[in-house]
Amino acid sequence: MARTFWHDFHPPHLSPRYGRDVELTVQEVEDAGLREVLQTPGAALSSWAILDALLQPTGDNTPFVFRQPLGDAREVKVALSGLFGRFVTRAYLARYFGLSIFVHLGKSVIVLDGRRQIEIVRCGGGDLPDWVACSWALSDLTVAEAKGSHAHSGPAQALSQAWKQAGRVRIEANDHPVPVKRIAVATRWGVGAGGPPDPWISVRDPVDEGDPIEQSEEDAMYVGLFRHHVANMITKTGHLALAAAIRRLTDPKVRRDDPGGVQRDKSAREILDRTPYVEFGHDAEQLTLVGGVVTRAGPLPEHSVSPADLEVLARLALRPVFVGIEHKLLDAAIAGVAVTIRKALADRLSEMGRARSDRAGCWIVPLGDEDDGKFRYSES
Repeated sequence: MARTFWHDFHPPHLSPRYGRDVELTVQEVEDAGLREVLQTPGAALSSWAILDALLQPTGDNTPFVFRQPLGDAREVKVALSGLFGRFVTRAYLARYFGLSIFVHLGKSVIVLDGRRQIEIVRCGGGDLPDWVACSWALSDLTVAEAKGSHAHSGPAQALSQAWKQAGRVRIEANDHPVPVKRIAVATRWGVGAGGPPDPWISVRDPVDEGDPIEQSEEDAMYVGLFRHHVANMITKTGHLALAAAIRRLTDPKVRRDDPGGVQRDKSAREILDRTPYVEFGHDAEQLTLVGGVVTRAGPLPEHSVSPADLEVLARLALRPVFVGIEHKLLDAAIAGVAVTIRKALADRLSEMGRARSDRAGCWIVPLGDEDDGKFRYSES
């Protein structure tokens, strides 16, 4: 079911869509929220799965309007506006800018390739932006910040704050800044009763020029982003050792021309070989995923879930889904060859039956009574 927002884009000629409105489906926003809470450091909250129940039941292609304000106290409104603003912004960036690989920013320095000294570094005081992101094709390097707003006057103040935050990091290669697009997105909610009536997405999107870098450095930068992306995605589904091993491949001590670097590759691949995976078959195609079962209450602690348990979870409206990364893409992340990653991502469809992909190797597969029977759920 599609929902619409007023769309205010600066500069207008760079807008990804003509016309007054943009639309996002509730499914797109919920999927973005699920990936966001799994990848964000901290507790895996379950707010991603409740949007449909909170919206006005006005039908398809109607404005994204909540039934009532998101709480009465200001701190509750601020917290929930910020959370849902991240979900909507991630879905917006995925649909209209093709971004699907997201690295969350919580540290002053994130190493993407230690050998080439490619890093994400802080360049200003205050809160960092939300993400450094890129497309599934390992292109379109972007720093993005999301803000949610409940202000009656609109999202202008939130957008100004978001733009300041978007400028507080840069990507460097050998101490030189890399060209990057910066996007600030502010979402103002519409409320059916007791709040502003119109939902609004306001965007600021100029390009920040930097120094050109060699193709090998650019490839290494995107490989580092992809490694952090997949490692963050599998962490909260219980694959901590594998995630840590993949992150270590970006460490400054890694050298491709010494035994230490080779040993780290070998160690990560050995862990991947021991990691349990799940196969989902659909007609002649099959997905082999490393991940876990996630419900409205968050990720389940057990990797193995019986069909009977899945039926109970579905009957209790906990909406179990399997969230995982394709095994072959984890292998490609360990190998660290950009052209191999690009080819693997280009060969994969964005949907297969009821399974949905972010085009960056992460799949969400509905389970229990939502499963249409065309998938085999088997663990190895």
